[in-house]
Amino acid sequence: MKKIIIFKNDRAGDLFHSLDGINQIVNEHKKDKIEIYLSNYSEGFSFLFDRENISIKIINYNITIKEKINLLKTIILSSVQKIYILSPKKFLFILPLFFKRIKFYAICVNEGNKKRPNEFFRKFLYKFEINDRNYKKKNESINKLIFKLCRNNNLQINNLINIEPINNFDFQKKIDFDYCHFHFKKSLFKKKGWTFDNLKELLESIVKSKNKVLLTSDIEETEFNIIFKKNFYTVNFNTVNNDSKLDLNNSVIFLENIKSLNLFYLIKNSSLVIAPHGTMTVVASYLKVPVIDIFDKTINTIAFREYKPNNLKYNFLILKPFSQRLMYKINKFLENV
Repeated sequence: MKKIIIFKNDRAGDLFHSLDGINQIVNEHKKDKIEIYLSNYSEGFSFLFDRENISIKIINYNITIKEKINLLKTIILSSVQKIYILSPKKFLFILPLFFKRIKFYAICVNEGNKKRPNEFFRKFLYKFEINDRNYKKKNESINKLIFKLCRNNNLQINNLINIEPINNFDFQKKIDFDYCHFHFKKSLFKKKGWTFDNLKELLESIVKSKNKVLLTSDIEETEFNIIFKKNFYTVNFNTVNNDSKLDLNNSVIFLENIKSLNLFYLIKNSSLVIAPHGTMTVVASYLKVPVIDIFDKTINTIAFREYKPNNLKYNFLILKPFSQRLMYKINKFLENV
């Protein structure tokens, strides 16, 4: 059995931007053994690749010296036929210099005067596509660039099947009602001077439009999380199970310690996702769930062009200090979703 390695040790949002492309590679190597390297940031979504011929390996987003040595050992001791470099890490682009028998496929990046990798290292790649961030119009999606690396360029959507809930808690069956998923990020809202009372007014507006709000927040225990637990009915995913009696009649429910698989279901079944730009909004956009993507006033225009989703139900909002004018704008968004 031939062996294929795919490197995608990026953040969770970047993983979803490449998910269809990775699935395309997998579909072209159904009879081969595939190792997919995810990062410590995206390992929670490894369930998306639950197939018999796939094994998941976790390495750090910034690959450590020990991990580099172990990777070299793995490649030396295995009959690897192809390696796909889908994360532009310097170390990975050095590998083709030492393993000339292996075909290396890669996504390269041009940004400003910098090229990752430079022209010298690109000579050793069997095939590569360039993510040109200097291009002023909307770039080709990362998925489309990965498709070009494949023999078959026809899009095949990942079915995401055979996914089982974790924590012995069948979350899908518990939330069979219409709701909006709102994700709070302390660093953004606090920077704009938002208080809990401001946020509560926003949540009340969402409730009027969407009936219920399922609220998530930072993984870290912040002062806002403590306030949420005091003021809203809370479901703690570290302790809940199918025998737990839940009062889901509350209009705002705070979900504490929710993990990646149940978070995926939470987003998938939402009628609307409102969140600061990141994993939540990227996953929602991938699943074609209506989104209000919240940005700071400083938007990286290159990233926005590159990653703005192909989702007709996508909207974005620049977060400002709380005001009735801002609330009016948000309510207009809610009316049109």
